[in-house]
Amino acid sequence: MSIVDKCVESYSRLKHLKLVGEEVGIPWQTVYAHLRTAGVPVCGDKARYGSITDKFAAKAERMFHQLVPYAIDNNKTEFQSTIDFTVNGIEVDIKAAKKTLTKWGYCINKQRDNADVFVLYAFDEFGDNVEHIFMIPSEIATQKTTISIPVSLKSKWSDYAISEDGIKEFFDMLK
Repeated sequence: MSIVDKCVESYSRLKHLKLVGEEVGIPWQTVYAHLRTAGVPVCGDKARYGSITDKFAAKAERMFHQLVPYAIDNNKTEFQSTIDFTVNGIEVDIKAAKKTLTKWGYCINKQRDNADVFVLYAFDEFGDNVEHIFMIPSEIATQKTTISIPVSLKSKWSDYAISEDGIKEFFDMLK
Protein backbone atom coordinates (compact mmCIF):
# COMPACT_ATOMS: atom_id res chain seq x y z
CA MET A 1 0.00 0.00 0.00
CA SER A 2 1.42 3.40 -0.99
CA ILE A 3 1.86 6.19 1.54
CA VAL A 4 -0.99 8.10 -0.14
CA ASP A 5 -3.28 5.08 0.24
CA LYS A 6 -2.25 4.74 3.88
CA CYS A 7 -3.08 8.40 4.49
CA VAL A 8 -6.46 8.10 2.78
CA GLU A 9 -7.36 4.95 4.71
CA SER A 10 -6.23 6.37 8.04
CA TYR A 11 -7.99 9.70 7.46
CA SER A 12 -11.23 7.93 6.56
CA ARG A 13 -11.20 6.45 10.09
CA LEU A 14 -9.64 9.22 12.17
CA LYS A 15 -10.61 12.49 10.43
CA HIS A 16 -7.66 14.24 12.11
CA LEU A 17 -4.47 15.30 10.28
CA LYS A 18 -2.13 15.07 13.27
CA LEU A 19 -3.39 11.64 14.34
CA VAL A 20 -3.05 10.33 10.79
CA GLY A 21 0.49 11.68 10.63
CA GLU A 22 1.36 9.91 13.87
CA GLU A 23 -0.23 6.67 12.66
CA VAL A 24 1.58 6.59 9.29
CA GLY A 25 4.78 8.19 10.57
CA ILE A 26 4.89 11.45 8.60
CA PRO A 27 4.22 15.13 9.45
CA TRP A 28 0.58 16.31 9.29
CA GLN A 29 1.50 18.75 6.52
CA THR A 30 2.61 15.84 4.34
CA VAL A 31 -0.63 14.01 5.16
CA TYR A 32 -2.54 17.10 4.05
CA ALA A 33 -0.61 17.27 0.77
CA HIS A 34 -1.24 13.57 0.08
CA LEU A 35 -4.96 13.92 0.82
CA ARG A 36 -5.25 16.94 -1.46
CA THR A 37 -3.42 15.08 -4.22
CA ALA A 38 -5.81 12.13 -3.79
CA GLY A 39 -8.83 14.47 -3.95
CA VAL A 40 -9.92 13.70 -0.39
CA PRO A 41 -11.68 16.65 1.27
CA VAL A 42 -10.13 17.61 4.58
CA CYS A 43 -13.06 18.38 6.82
CA GLY A 44 -12.23 17.10 10.30
CA ASP A 45 -14.75 15.75 12.78
CA LYS A 46 -16.07 18.34 15.19
CA ALA A 47 -18.13 15.74 17.04
CA ARG A 48 -14.91 13.99 18.12
CA TYR A 49 -12.28 16.72 18.10
CA GLY A 50 -14.14 20.02 18.28
CA SER A 51 -14.69 22.35 21.18
CA ILE A 52 -17.50 21.76 23.68
CA THR A 53 -19.66 24.14 21.62
CA ASP A 54 -18.79 22.27 18.40
CA LYS A 55 -19.70 18.93 19.97
CA PHE A 56 -23.01 20.33 21.21
CA ALA A 57 -23.81 21.71 17.75
CA ALA A 58 -22.90 18.35 16.21
CA LYS A 59 -25.46 16.69 18.50
CA ALA A 60 -28.27 18.81 17.04
CA GLU A 61 -26.97 18.23 13.52
CA ARG A 62 -27.10 14.46 14.08
CA MET A 63 -30.67 14.76 15.36
CA PHE A 64 -31.68 16.68 12.24
CA HIS A 65 -29.94 14.19 9.97
CA GLN A 66 -31.82 11.31 11.63
CA LEU A 67 -35.09 13.10 10.80
CA VAL A 68 -34.02 13.97 7.25
CA PRO A 69 -31.56 11.21 6.29
CA TYR A 70 -31.43 12.26 2.64
CA ALA A 71 -30.12 15.72 3.59
CA ILE A 72 -26.60 16.34 2.29
CA ASP A 73 -24.29 17.01 5.24
CA ASN A 74 -22.05 19.84 4.06
CA ASN A 75 -19.75 19.32 7.05
CA LYS A 76 -18.62 16.02 5.50
CA THR A 77 -16.91 17.84 2.65
CA GLU A 78 -15.96 21.17 4.22
CA PHE A 79 -14.56 21.88 7.67
CA GLN A 80 -17.00 24.06 9.64
CA SER A 81 -19.21 24.55 6.61
CA THR A 82 -21.14 27.83 6.69
CA ILE A 83 -24.37 25.95 6.02
CA ASP A 84 -24.84 22.55 7.65
CA PHE A 85 -27.17 20.77 5.21
CA THR A 86 -28.59 20.99 1.72
CA VAL A 87 -31.98 19.39 1.13
CA ASN A 88 -33.14 19.44 -2.49
CA GLY A 89 -31.50 22.81 -3.09
CA ILE A 90 -32.67 24.31 0.23
CA GLU A 91 -29.79 25.45 2.46
CA VAL A 92 -30.48 24.50 6.09
CA ASP A 93 -28.49 25.67 9.08
CA ILE A 94 -28.88 23.93 12.42
CA LYS A 95 -28.46 25.75 15.73
CA ALA A 96 -28.50 24.42 19.28
CA ALA A 97 -28.85 26.24 22.58
CA LYS A 98 -29.15 25.27 26.20
CA LYS A 99 -31.84 26.93 28.27
CA THR A 100 -30.71 29.67 30.59
CA LEU A 101 -32.93 31.03 33.34
CA THR A 102 -34.81 33.18 30.86
CA LYS A 103 -34.12 32.18 27.25
CA TRP A 104 -32.48 30.21 24.48
CA GLY A 105 -30.06 32.25 22.36
CA TYR A 106 -28.86 31.58 18.82
CA CYS A 107 -26.30 33.45 16.74
CA ILE A 108 -27.15 33.42 13.03
CA ASN A 109 -24.86 36.24 11.92
CA LYS A 110 -22.53 34.10 9.76
CA GLN A 111 -25.31 32.14 8.08
CA ARG A 112 -28.08 34.70 7.65
CA ASP A 113 -27.12 35.58 4.08
CA ASN A 114 -26.70 31.95 3.00
CA ALA A 115 -29.29 29.82 4.77
CA ASP A 116 -32.80 29.37 3.44
CA VAL A 117 -34.08 27.87 6.69
CA PHE A 118 -32.84 27.80 10.29
CA VAL A 119 -33.70 24.83 12.48
CA LEU A 120 -33.18 25.77 16.13
CA TYR A 121 -32.98 23.09 18.80
CA ALA A 122 -33.89 24.34 22.29
CA PHE A 123 -32.35 21.99 24.86
CA ASP A 124 -32.83 21.85 28.61
CA GLU A 125 -30.24 23.57 30.80
CA PHE A 126 -28.02 20.47 30.78
CA GLY A 127 -28.12 19.99 27.00
CA ASP A 128 -29.60 16.52 27.38
CA ASN A 129 -33.19 16.83 26.16
CA VAL A 130 -34.81 18.86 23.43
CA GLU A 131 -37.65 20.95 24.83
CA HIS A 132 -38.63 22.70 21.58
CA ILE A 133 -37.64 22.92 17.95
CA PHE A 134 -38.17 26.03 15.85
CA MET A 135 -37.89 26.29 12.08
CA ILE A 136 -37.53 29.83 10.80
CA PRO A 137 -37.36 30.86 7.14
CA SER A 138 -34.44 33.12 6.35
CA GLU A 139 -36.76 35.82 5.02
CA ILE A 140 -38.07 36.20 8.58
CA ALA A 141 -34.70 35.88 10.33
CA THR A 142 -32.34 37.82 8.07
CA GLN A 143 -32.85 41.16 9.76
CA LYS A 144 -31.36 39.66 12.92
CA THR A 145 -27.86 38.59 13.94
CA THR A 146 -29.16 36.73 16.98
CA ILE A 147 -32.45 35.11 17.87
CA SER A 148 -33.49 35.05 21.50
CA ILE A 149 -36.49 32.94 22.47
CA PRO A 150 -37.80 33.43 26.01
CA VAL A 151 -38.49 30.34 28.09
CA SER A 152 -42.04 31.66 28.51
CA LEU A 153 -42.39 31.37 24.70
CA LYS A 154 -44.06 34.80 24.70
CA SER A 155 -42.35 35.87 21.53
CA LYS A 156 -42.99 36.05 17.81
CA TRP A 157 -40.44 33.24 17.43
CA SER A 158 -42.74 30.77 19.19
CA ASP A 159 -44.97 30.92 16.09
CA TYR A 160 -42.22 28.91 14.38
CA ALA A 161 -42.24 25.98 16.83
CA ILE A 162 -42.39 22.69 14.96
CA SER A 163 -42.50 19.00 15.84
CA GLU A 164 -40.08 16.40 14.55
CA ASP A 165 -42.90 15.06 12.38
CA GLY A 166 -43.46 18.58 11.04
CA ILE A 167 -39.81 18.85 10.04
CA LYS A 168 -39.96 15.48 8.26
CA GLU A 169 -43.17 16.45 6.45
CA PHE A 170 -41.76 19.80 5.35
CA PHE A 171 -38.59 18.35 3.83
CA ASP A 172 -40.43 15.36 2.38
CA MET A 173 -42.63 17.83 0.46
CA LEU A 174 -39.49 19.23 -1.17
CA LYS A 175 -38.37 15.85 -2.57
